[in-house]
Amino acid sequence: MARAKNEILLKVTNKKFVSELSKLSTVNLIIWIIGRSEDLNLILSLEDITLEAWLINPKKHSLRSYPQFPDSFNVIKRVYDMKGRNGWLDGTSTGGFILTSKSKIKFQEIINDIENKSTKDISDKIGDDRTISSIDEAPYKRLIKSPAYKKYESGKSNEIVETDYLQFYGVSWHQKPALIDGKIKNIDLVVSNFSSKDEVLNELHQFLTDKFTSTKNFLLGI
Repeated sequence: MARAKNEILLKVTNKKFVSELSKLSTVNLIIWIIGRSEDLNLILSLEDITLEAWLINPKKHSLRSYPQFPDSFNVIKRVYDMKGRNGWLDGTSTGGFILTSKSKIKFQEIINDIENKSTKDISDKIGDDRTISSIDEAPYKRLIKSPAYKKYESGKSNEIVETDYLQFYGVSWHQKPALIDGKIKNIDLVVSNFSSKDEVLNELHQFLTDKFTSTKNFLLGI
């Protein structure tokens, strides 16, 4: 079969390793890409590194809400951070980037993990899902930082009190019932949108609904 004219191909990565590589953080993935380019005596441009990262893990390295396009800013920023204060990379954008003695050790660790299929998956986070807009993500991030979420996630649901319920929904006893009702409905919608992505949030929401039914009724004047 003839290859599509505009098809973008991996330059340094064997397709059989993509599943393992997609589990890597952006920093470790860049180390892998540059390490492999050195093994193959290839000089990769910043655009090449960006495309390779995107082809390996488009969920994490695409433009937010536009998965068909790579996010060059995200990858290039990491490359220069790694070359600067972090000491992971050396080189230039024109002459190509190379691994330092520090990152060569990490590169070997990554190779071993990939070959043994023991790569730790640290990329599967909501914040890595570029199909979610930043507007939709903001209220979710607030919920997972709430005391109720942290207690429930750590197995301390018995310590969740009414104050935690109020903070979760962003309401107080001094607000009018109509405003409270609107806020509760908004949070319920956020939970519904992320229920398939965060089981803890889904379970917590049901827990709060069951435990604080009377509190909600009092707030709404029911």
